[in-house]
Amino acid sequence: MVDPTLDDPFLKGDNEGLGGPLGERVRQQGSWWTPLRVTLVLLGGSLLIGYFQKLPCRDTTTWKDQFQFTHVCYTDVMASWTSYGLNNGAVPYFGFNTPYPPLTGWLMGLAAFIAGRFPQDVRSGVYFDISVILLTLCAVVVVITTALLASKKRPWDALMVAVAPVMIMQAFTNWDLLSLALMGVAMVMWSRRLPLWTGVWLGLAVGAKFWPLLLLLVLLMLCVRAGQMRAWTTAAVTTVATWAAVSIPLLILAPDGAKEFWRTNIARGPDWDSIWLPIDTALGWGADTINLRVGLVLVVLTGFVAFIVFRAPRRPRVAQVMFVLLALFMVFGKVFSPQDALWLTPLAVLARPRWRAFLTWQITEVALTVLRMLMLVGLDKADKGLPRGWWYVTVGVRDLTLLILVAFVIREMWNPARDVVRADGGQDPAGGVLNDSVDHVLLLEPVAAGVAHEVSDRPDD
Repeated sequence: MVDPTLDDPFLKGDNEGLGGPLGERVRQQGSWWTPLRVTLVLLGGSLLIGYFQKLPCRDTTTWKDQFQFTHVCYTDVMASWTSYGLNNGAVPYFGFNTPYPPLTGWLMGLAAFIAGRFPQDVRSGVYFDISVILLTLCAVVVVITTALLASKKRPWDALMVAVAPVMIMQAFTNWDLLSLALMGVAMVMWSRRLPLWTGVWLGLAVGAKFWPLLLLLVLLMLCVRAGQMRAWTTAAVTTVATWAAVSIPLLILAPDGAKEFWRTNIARGPDWDSIWLPIDTALGWGADTINLRVGLVLVVLTGFVAFIVFRAPRRPRVAQVMFVLLALFMVFGKVFSPQDALWLTPLAVLARPRWRAFLTWQITEVALTVLRMLMLVGLDKADKGLPRGWWYVTVGVRDLTLLILVAFVIREMWNPARDVVRADGGQDPAGGVLNDSVDHVLLLEPVAAGVAHEVSDRPDD
């Protein structure tokens, strides 16, 4: 078992300030305090801090004079209570158009339904608390699946997710943990060589947020290289079938409400946190032009990632490719809200379980969240808010920090000896059927065995 306080350069240098190396009781094989149990306890502490950080906004009657921004406690969960009419018993998709895929809307509706059984004067607080409980369960699944997808020699890697600053700050901002938990289960199913169940859980994840669909694209690249198209086809077909089973009935029963997600995302311009906003502001392109240019850029980036997958001397790990592709899509897409960093957090840990670069990026995400609130205050109070130019600098710093982390992961894909997960020649913990496969398609000719290129991930090769 790898002890991060003795293995990671950042923790080795600073672990006295963190309480020193792991104790013997924790490291003992028979101890009740297994790495996962310790990690879940610390996750509970992180979520408790996150709850208290949002607590001032639990009462929406205080949302006056930019209170939710000046107190840095804004949450979409509470904003939905009144803006969507949940406080009056409105049902998602049927009572109002919901800009979220079905499972997210249903989670919102479930919390509102439970809150509706309580007296009127406490319903808003109960709605928030029920949402917190549901999202906490999702966070537990996220950490457990991260632990299951990490190398068996690295059981402490999931701790990085549990105590991540983004987890503390954004767990209860939106409903992103639902899709993240479902995708985590899908990746575990793939790692267990169960492509059919991978598709079932991935279809549910796409039914909560659309971004997990990128996992299918990642698996396609790796399966083409590995010659495992049968497994990919099974996962793809069941993903589409599951998503259809979740989405099509809603499209039939409440077509206007169900289509709001598509209308919103197609018609919207670049968000505050997008690199396209200053470009659009300066050139006045409009939504259609922005959509075209963003689409072209994302196609090019997909080609770039595919080139890396097929050119790397050893087939990259699933988490590495997924992290790189999703991070590039977020940086160069038209929406990259602060809570979206949750999507990347477990993938960043699985792709590169090193604390220094991870925490550096996470801190920039927290700074961006705080300064975003200050910038939004300035929309009404120019003398008290963050000037627009400084906001663009903030976004640039966050994006640059994330891209540096992406570059580190690409370097390790290019030079597997630098990858701490497979430095000893081991397999991809999330690879599943890929780990038994000889390369079928690659852009690098093999060289002498054991020098720089491996054409197989078979343990006996």
